[in-house]
Amino acid sequence: MDTLSSVLSMLKPQTFVAAGLNAGGKWAIQFPAHGGIKFNAVIKGQCQLQVEGDEQIYSLQAGDCFLLTSGRRFMLANDLTIPKIPSETIYENAVNNTALCNDGGDFFLIGARFHFEAEHTRFLFGQLPPVVHVPEDRDQATVLRWGLERFNIEFLNNMPGRNIMMEYLAPMMLIQTLRVYLSTSPNKLHGWMAALSMPQIRQALEAIHTQPAHKWTVAELGTIAGMSRSGFALKFKEVIGLSPMDYLTQWRILIAREALKSGTKSLYEIAVSLGYDAESSFAAVFKRFVGCSPKSYMKKFR
Repeated sequence: MDTLSSVLSMLKPQTFVAAGLNAGGKWAIQFPAHGGIKFNAVIKGQCQLQVEGDEQIYSLQAGDCFLLTSGRRFMLANDLTIPKIPSETIYENAVNNTALCNDGGDFFLIGARFHFEAEHTRFLFGQLPPVVHVPEDRDQATVLRWGLERFNIEFLNNMPGRNIMMEYLAPMMLIQTLRVYLSTSPNKLHGWMAALSMPQIRQALEAIHTQPAHKWTVAELGTIAGMSRSGFALKFKEVIGLSPMDYLTQWRILIAREALKSGTKSLYEIAVSLGYDAESSFAAVFKRFVGCSPKSYMKKFR
């Protein structure tokens, strides 16, 4: 399994909410800080997006998609000079999950909000900018446009199975947005995402993700990358921000969290599957990273 697939396979949304915005005339809406990740797509019209702490103002038009990854306050508007309306004042009167501003008609946006476990969110989205913008005219956005059309149809029509269809389509569009961004903005990436555009480091990452139980050494990973031990260690930390062994441990702990939540394996089985010789050594590492013992963590989900 490639690195992106293995990481995304860990992302199981705890909650999912879809909503729409239908606006008309001149408008400016202030949205509060939010939990989770927001995926949005402009269906009709155009507007500007401004996120707290980000100096850039993003111009959006029909067909554009964007992710809001930081949870910060943000504003959507077609006129930045007029007073802002708090989003709560229109969304509290939403009909069929669609808020109406100024009688609507000129602009339509649909979106979904995903809530993930905090550690998973930091691992994947912590290395992204506050806004991931994918313009409609990107050649790589073909699959995204297809998903967007389907999602819009499901959102606007109360057909049987509507909710489950949107719950499947929204993650597809989230993943495709990330894929387009990864392929078109390599210079803006950090951490393991940056490594995906570097064949040597990527091969070492894929080895770690494919065989987390293997007793990897820096020298062995360096050989896979076609580099010397010291050269690989320096380059890996420069790109990822962690040493190879620290990254390996972090990946093992993420896998352990999922296994402990599912409750299908014993602690010993989990420890062995992640390359630890004894349950006690696994428990010590887990507590150092998570702050509680594996048993205590498992009890939270029982």
